Amino acid sequence: MHYIKSLIPMEACRLFMEMESGSSVTVDLSVKLHTMKYKALADKMLFKTAATDGNYVIWGNGLVKVTAKELMDVVLLGEYPASA
Repeated sequence: MHYIKSLIPMEACRLFMEMESGSSVTVDLSVKLHTMKYKALADKMLFKTAATDGNYVIWGNGLVKVTAKELMDVVLLGEYPASA
């Protein structure tokens, strides 16, 4: 099952995603740039390489790879990871 239909990298480390469900969401990844996983995305040229396979958003041919769930955690919780 795929979750992400399409995406558009935007200014200020924001990512617009159209979901397979018909919903759309803008993810502000600037709150995550201080973390090891996301810090490379501070490079504007790298951020613009965002692509999806439907389940992941992938930057730089696999340099950074993030699941739809991880991105939704950023939307709902911002900087903090989801609690178990």
